[in-house]
Amino acid sequence: MAMDFSQRQKTSQTMARRMGQKQIQSLNLLSMNAADLREAIFKEVEKNPALEIVSDKFQNGLESARYKKSLDGGARVGHASSSGQEKSDAFQEILESRADERKSLYAHLSEQLSALDLPAAEKALCQKIIENLDARGFYILAPISLLDRKAGEDAAFLEKCLGVVQRLDPPGVCAENVEKSLLLQARLKGGAPRLALFLLDGRLSFLNPPQAQKVLEKIQAFLREQKKLSFAADSYDFLKKISEADIAEAVAFIQGLDPYPARGFDQTQARYVEPDIYVERAAADNSRRGSDSNSDFTVTVSDKALPKLGIAADFGSAKKASPFAAAAIKSARAFLEALEARERSVELAARAVVQCQSAFFEQGPGHLVPLRQKDIAERIGVHESTVSRMASSKFIQCQWGLFPLKFFFSSAVAGRSKESVQQEIRNILKAEGGKKLSDQKICAALAERGIKVSRRAVAKYRLQMQMENSYKR
Repeated sequence: MAMDFSQRQKTSQTMARRMGQKQIQSLNLLSMNAADLREAIFKEVEKNPALEIVSDKFQNGLESARYKKSLDGGARVGHASSSGQEKSDAFQEILESRADERKSLYAHLSEQLSALDLPAAEKALCQKIIENLDARGFYILAPISLLDRKAGEDAAFLEKCLGVVQRLDPPGVCAENVEKSLLLQARLKGGAPRLALFLLDGRLSFLNPPQAQKVLEKIQAFLREQKKLSFAADSYDFLKKISEADIAEAVAFIQGLDPYPARGFDQTQARYVEPDIYVERAAADNSRRGSDSNSDFTVTVSDKALPKLGIAADFGSAKKASPFAAAAIKSARAFLEALEARERSVELAARAVVQCQSAFFEQGPGHLVPLRQKDIAERIGVHESTVSRMASSKFIQCQWGLFPLKFFFSSAVAGRSKESVQQEIRNILKAEGGKKLSDQKICAALAERGIKVSRRAVAKYRLQMQMENSYKR
């Protein structure tokens, strides 16, 4: 059989989509958080002479602080002799070469945790909580975002683990802010005056100024406001008998607490997360940049950590410049356009998330609704992978805390989020009191509430919530 080895030339037409350099750059910038983007900007400025930093809030603030420090009034200025300067330099070198032997807060808390006899799941979440603390002992992310929903971890389990870490030394760490830390210290210390606990629970402003008469006037004004509320509880009756002596005692107790209980530990391992997006209740005029007038919330993309860029004024225009200069200017403009596109995309995605998860932003954790990245992509007209890139590295700051953007994407169960179905199961069991409902009866009770799930799904969620079956409950 003869074989034909002759060569033939054929033409065919195919369609292939290739991303250009500009698109690749835009996607890379989109996937960065604020800290990484700042670093990328400085690298681009260093590489491209046509780009210049017009202003930088961080750098300007640093220079300003140094400048003010160097102009301390009343300081005597003199000149050291050469031998004196050598001794001074030698002493300074000794100070700078000495290692900081203080233990970090992370190491101190982890050592205490390892000595506790706790179940593995409990100890694992406690370790996550410790890793979520900054060098001051305050939360970096909202603690609820640390839960592993697939493992059945819920709010009650989180509270239990938070309590474990909060009872470690030093007292007052594992709190949201200074005020919460002081309240935590007061409760752990014991014997706190009731008035001190009242003031620390969101009313520290009453102590400005910390004068007994002024504080008493503010408490009386508070009582008058409470009297107008028909639903106000009687828990503030003790305030009617408060004297200036009681106020002085409460102030003295509060002054004995430490607003920064972790200050004695090594600060070199400080880890801070800068929010990329701020969500707040919308102001009446909605005048802030990035606000959505059709929403009850204002969505703002943060640019606090980013320097302002521009084309170098002395670099020449693209028309008159040399080929090298023209290429540099073109590249600089492309980079600036990519930065603007990133901000627009992040803002659009954040607004869409806020609109879809409005119940969460109004009422807080436990009110997430099912939401897919695909849903947001369709809303803002981008590919799902673009939303995925954004969600992996961005953080949203709202009144309920700091959350990763990906936290707001939750799976759907019978048209509701899995978290809400699990909450309904808890409500059903609680409403039935001592009755030992089988999974089938729980399934029927859910159906009556408009939630149609299988018995196997109920059993799965019950196990995830660490609940025994009806025979063992």
